[in-house]
Amino acid sequence: MLLRLAAVAALIGVSLQSTSEAYASDNSEFWASRSVTIPAEPPVPAVRIGVWDSGVDLSLFEGRIATDSDGNPLVRGYDEFKQRQDSPMAVLPPELQGRQDELNKDLAAFDDIDSGVESPSASEMKARLGAMSKEEEAEFTNDLGRWAGYTHGTSVADIALRDHGRAELIVARMEWWHGSPPVPCWTRELADLEAASVRDLLQFLVGNGARIVNMSWGRFETSYIKNLEECAPNMPEGERKSLARYTVERIRAELQSGMAAAPDVLFVGAAGNSGSPLVTENPATRFTLPNFILVGAVDATGALADYSNQGSEVSLYANGDRVPARLPGGLLSFATGTSMATPNVANAAAKMLAVNPRLTGAELKSLMLETSDTNKTGQRLLHPRRAVEAARTIRD
Repeated sequence: MLLRLAAVAALIGVSLQSTSEAYASDNSEFWASRSVTIPAEPPVPAVRIGVWDSGVDLSLFEGRIATDSDGNPLVRGYDEFKQRQDSPMAVLPPELQGRQDELNKDLAAFDDIDSGVESPSASEMKARLGAMSKEEEAEFTNDLGRWAGYTHGTSVADIALRDHGRAELIVARMEWWHGSPPVPCWTRELADLEAASVRDLLQFLVGNGARIVNMSWGRFETSYIKNLEECAPNMPEGERKSLARYTVERIRAELQSGMAAAPDVLFVGAAGNSGSPLVTENPATRFTLPNFILVGAVDATGALADYSNQGSEVSLYANGDRVPARLPGGLLSFATGTSMATPNVANAAAKMLAVNPRLTGAELKSLMLETSDTNKTGQRLLHPRRAVEAARTIRD
């Protein structure tokens, strides 16, 4: 599931601060001391980053989109019914698409509410919600939830490319269900189609030269169960659990097989935002491989975020606290969650490849772990500057 959609109360949003103020708020002394920039000038080689997510607003990244031999952007996608739809972003109903500015500002308010920021937009949103009927609130929740999913991949891409002058973007797009009751209602046929789409998108990314693949999603067993509880309430509980487990295991098998066949690629996944053990949530990404790294979230001081899932498979943590990232159209947001910690790791790995393109996926992972440090509660924290310098030293 796209982690940004867990609940309206946890939606990320947009700050009303200026761009310079917003970026300054993310650059705490703790994380600023670890940062590193890759210049745009050659001889730094281009590094292709695959953003496997809900889609990307390509207009925000002019000149930074990888293209095929005919000059077309490298984009591949599937809709919520797991049918091919090679558009860079989801095709939304016109009435929803036309509300971009309004819905972006609504996300701003929820971002501040979720972070405990007493902004005018947060106060206004609380007043609006208090005046809504149950029917109005349900419609508002559905629209904003769908919009949050629509914007998710653009924010992730913005973080993954930050301060890397020679990174190129490849887009692999997937859609989640939407609405209440959810559409589509999950079935075994959709599970098989989902697994097939995962295999196809992974092969597309690897086949087109992605060296880093960012996956800010997990496909959680608990999410499929919740889908069925709402849209198939008469299905026996055992059948719901069986179908959810079948789905997760099918996807996991495709991921493990595809990743193992691509040792030069580092895959970076998100641990999830339930504050739970991974064994409880059971995402399809709950496994270990030499070239796969699962990322948890800490805050601007390096302290563990209470929403971050944990488990033995989560080997590295990065900042997920109000990370500045643009929404479609360019408005700056303050995104929070493991979805946003993950592209910070992908960004560091891509910078390592810029100074040493010969590194394999396993070597990138090992170097990031070796150069990490540990916070007071034992989580390994990403240190991009040390990781890049280690990669450079190996090259020299």
